Formats: sequence, C-alpha cells, structure tokens
Amino acid sequence: MRKIVVSGINLFRGGTLKIMQDCIASLSAFGGNDYEIVALVHNENQYAKYPNVSYISYPQSRKSWLFRLYYEYIGFKKLSRRLKPYCWFSLHDTTPNVSAEKRMVYCHNTFSFYHARFKDLFVQPEIVMFSLFSRYIHKTNIRKNDYVVVQQEWLRQAFKQLFLIDNVVVSLPVQPDFSIARLPEDTDKKNEKTVFFYPSTPMIHKNYEVICKAAAALEKSGIHNFEVVLTFDGSENKYAGKIHDKYKSVNSLRFVGFLTREEVDRYYHTCNCLLFPSKIESWGLPVSEAKEYGKVIMVSDLPYAGETVGKYDKAKFFDPDDVDQLTGCMKDLIQGNLVYDQTTEINYEAPFTRNWDELIQFLFK
Repeated sequence: MRKIVVSGINLFRGGTLKIMQDCIASLSAFGGNDYEIVALVHNENQYAKYPNVSYISYPQSRKSWLFRLYYEYIGFKKLSRRLKPYCWFSLHDTTPNVSAEKRMVYCHNTFSFYHARFKDLFVQPEIVMFSLFSRYIHKTNIRKNDYVVVQQEWLRQAFKQLFLIDNVVVSLPVQPDFSIARLPEDTDKKNEKTVFFYPSTPMIHKNYEVICKAAAALEKSGIHNFEVVLTFDGSENKYAGKIHDKYKSVNSLRFVGFLTREEVDRYYHTCNCLLFPSKIESWGLPVSEAKEYGKVIMVSDLPYAGETVGKYDKAKFFDPDDVDQLTGCMKDLIQGNLVYDQTTEINYEAPFTRNWDELIQFLFK
C-alpha cells in the first residue's frame, strides 16, 4: 500500500486549520484501500477519524521557530527515511528536506509580497520580520517539488516570476459551510443604522486603522446613523491594544472581541456591508462569505480582491491607503447613493482546480 504523508504541524486555528482538515478529508476519500495517509499535525484532537488516516502530533511546533525549522529540515528527514512515503505533501509553505518519490507544497502565505512599513516594526515586529524572510522560506527546496499549489492566479504569476518555476497549480479554497440555517430574506432584521462588519484577526496587514479613521471622519462630519463591528477588543496583542486605545472614543466603533463561528454568521446575516481593507491575502475568505449572504462588499482595490470577488453586483473597490475614499464610500452607502463597480469572472489557465477533491485527483492522477 502506497503511503502519503501530509504535513501541517503549524496549522492550528482558523482558515489554515480548515485547509489541513479539508485536505485530509479529500485524501482519505481518494485513497480508499490503495493509500495509507499519515498526517503530521499540531494536535490530532482537532481532526476527524478516518479508517485509512493516522496522525502524529507535534505540540512543540508552535512554541518556537527553532522547533519548526528543526522538524522541517532535520526531523522530517529522519521520519521520511523511516516511513518511506510515496509522496510528501507540505501544507504550510515550506518545502521540507525529505525523501519521497513525489513532493508537493501548498503555499497560502503571501507575506513574501507584503511591503511592511518601518513603523510597523515597533507594533508587530514578528510580522515585519516574517515578511522579510518568508520569500527565503518559500524559496528553500521549492524546485524539488513536483507541484506548487496556490489559491489564486495572481499568486501563480508572482511565484513563477519570483522563483522561476512553471509547475504552479491554482486551486480555489472550498466555499464556506455555514453552521446555522439560512433565514428567509423577509425575516432579516431591519437595522436603524447601517452596520459595517470586518471579521478578522488584529494584525498590521489587516489594515484596521483605515476603517477607524473613516468612522471618526464620518462622525466629525455629523453622520452618526451607522456602526462598525470589529472582531477584537484590544487584549489580543500590542497592535490590537494600540488601535483600541487610540479609537475607543469613536462611538460608532464596536470592539466585540473574538467571535464563534455561529456569532460571525449572525453578524453576516444582520449587517449591511462587509469592510475588507486588508493589504495582502491568499484568498480573503470573508469576501466569499459575504457573497453567500448577498451583502455589500467594500474591499481593497488589489489583485487578490478582484479574484475573490469575481462576478458580483454589490462590490465597491477602494484604495486601502486612502481614508477619504473609504469615508466617501461608507457615506454613500449610509445615504443610499453608493454606485457599485463593474466586476468580471476570472479566467484561470491550466492547471486549475475548483476544490480539494479536484486538486487531489489532479495531483495523484
């Protein structure tokens, strides 16, 4: 029986955890009785049990980059010699130093293409350093892969140009599964205020401050019939604390903290508009989620956003560094004057797959 090792020891929450979970589910369904799947994970209790899947947990992997680097370039080499896998599939950007007949890597970290500002070094230095060194993480061993998998066409072109490779596959992430039943449209809560929603983690590239500045500007101009829901409360990290302390006096801002999946879905249902000013993403899942609910989407005018939005009749793009432009867009929506932008479907070149099942079939055909 052929053995496939899938490694994702650094994936432990949010969308990246779901990537690993979905991959294992598709590998299990594909493998049947012909393949044995060995999954290297942070915590096996976060995963479903399958008859042809075994787990090896690495709880130390999140404690230090030294642990991570040891596993990728020393520990996994020893493990591969013992397991003798047919294929090694790495799901967290790095191409480990292993022995296998086939090797593949899934790259969903876009920090190689993020341009950090010097002042960010004093707020989230780990993000700045990661943006500086991530291209070297990507580059190491990348040409040893049979396939490099990314989530968008712009990333494929960027990888091909930066690393001089041609074996890049675009595979779209699975569309969201909602944990609550969709309510009929006529039961939607009618808000007295226009509600803007930005569900994300407080990190510098998520660009929260442009929203806070826009909200403050709207209030200063006499507009108060709106609110902005932000999913942090200031306790998460230094960046979150700085934003919260600086803008906590802006009455329209609601710092609600971490939300469960069910709470996020409720906000999608009752809000009027998704704000998404992020400066870099491999996909931008909230954009897809907001589309499912038919909500207005105000999103950064950047390549990742155009691909994620696709063909949609309620999208407005703005410069993520232009507070006045975002303020104007928000004002227009509040007053019922917003004019949406024209959007188009993306034509993907081959090789291209639409979900995990298609990707697994392609990789192991």
